Amino acid sequence: MRVMIAYDGSPCAEAAVEDLTRAGLPAEVEVLLVSVTETWLPPPSGLELVTPGVVTSIHERTEAMKEQVVRVEGRLRGRFPGWRIETMQGAGSPATVLLAKAEEWKPDLIVVGSHGAGPIQRFLIGSVSQRVATHAPCSVRIARGRVEDGVAEGPARLVVGIDGSIDSDMAVYVVAHRQWPVGTEVRLVTSIGPMVSTQSLVTFPEEKSVVEEWQGKAAERLRQAGLVVSTVLSFEDPKRALVSEAESWGADAIFVGSHGRGAVARFLLGSVSAAVTARAHCSVEIVRSVSTAIWPDGEEGAMLPGE
Repeated sequence: MRVMIAYDGSPCAEAAVEDLTRAGLPAEVEVLLVSVTETWLPPPSGLELVTPGVVTSIHERTEAMKEQVVRVEGRLRGRFPGWRIETMQGAGSPATVLLAKAEEWKPDLIVVGSHGAGPIQRFLIGSVSQRVATHAPCSVRIARGRVEDGVAEGPARLVVGIDGSIDSDMAVYVVAHRQWPVGTEVRLVTSIGPMVSTQSLVTFPEEKSVVEEWQGKAAERLRQAGLVVSTVLSFEDPKRALVSEAESWGADAIFVGSHGRGAVARFLLGSVSAAVTARAHCSVEIVRSVSTAIWPDGEEGAMLPGE
């Protein structure tokens, strides 16, 4: 597995590094730790942009970042001795550099913090993390570590959005094939929207039957992977269902496919996964596949690069 980690020294970047211990990643991973010095500065005048003081400031920030990256690299090696870690330092627009490197290096997963360092050396501001999540050719984890809550060890709590689409199936596939602590719980959430009432499900039992089939199949696959599974049928707006369930349950992460179904059964449309990424209190992993996998029961499902 290949994982690209974006780092800028901000609290959110630190949280993203801590969050790696809760991501279920395998013992052997090829890691590229990327830092970017943003070279754009607010230009009061053209002359000021080329003064030695400005150039020195960029140089000083680059050197300071090198020291921070060395420290983080050492921390990762200590926690994940089986990981092969390389570092890369770039300059320019953070999102542009990250996306270009992702096209070249072809990671299976990009890990970014939800926001960045500040107005001058900002790296993972919301707009940057959203741009990476939207345009990356692979899965993206927007990390919001819960270190401040003292949650760092033991079983994890994961919310997975499912709607019967191949995209939601790949989210189940990813969770089932990660390495989680014993006792990790997964809550499968399906939303059919506020326009569908409990009474209408009784009136149209075939809809309820379809939802139960989605959830039952996903639950069985996750239980076979040793996970504790529960299911939720939500009548909230799909853009709120995952976020509210994760917050009320105290989830560590939400897993969603990048897109979902259409019509009544829609759940993980691009706009929905983007809204979940922006609003969630916990980490959100947007899963993208590139090919097809075969489950142990012989059925086709989503597959990630390198599997």
